[in-house]
Amino acid sequence: MRASSLLLVLLAGCVFNNISAEERLRDSVVGYNDEVRWNRIDLAAQRVAPPYRDQFRLTHADWHEAFEIADSEIVHVQVNDEDRSQATSFVKVRWYDQRTMLLTETTLRQEWARNVNGYQLTEEEVTDGNERLLAVPERFRADDEEEGED
Repeated sequence: MRASSLLLVLLAGCVFNNISAEERLRDSVVGYNDEVRWNRIDLAAQRVAPPYRDQFRLTHADWHEAFEIADSEIVHVQVNDEDRSQATSFVKVRWYDQRTMLLTETTLRQEWARNVNGYQLTEEEVTDGNERLLAVPERFRADDEEEGED
């Protein structure tokens, strides 16, 4: 009786391990995009790989100030290799430019890498639509240019 219970627990663990990579990816993609949409940038940053965090903070510095996110839709998520260590997601973001109050759409490609806790964002770029959504704000670009002149 004990052996069969142990075997059942082990088999259940194997089944859950096979599903867990896709589930963790889905949780990371959905969680990150919800957090960014609702201006919980501090929480979203925890889902970003440490080498990419500074760039993430720059490209998201004006979210909810210069523009307001109206809606976002995860269009496609795919695992890129057999060991499930890399993945890509595509997200359509509809947002209002606060200066003009015009509704604009941008499609983002997000690259993900798996680690022990799930997946972390390693890169994000505009693939279609208005690029301003991920543009580094002017006030930060001026600082970068001054540092480059020294």
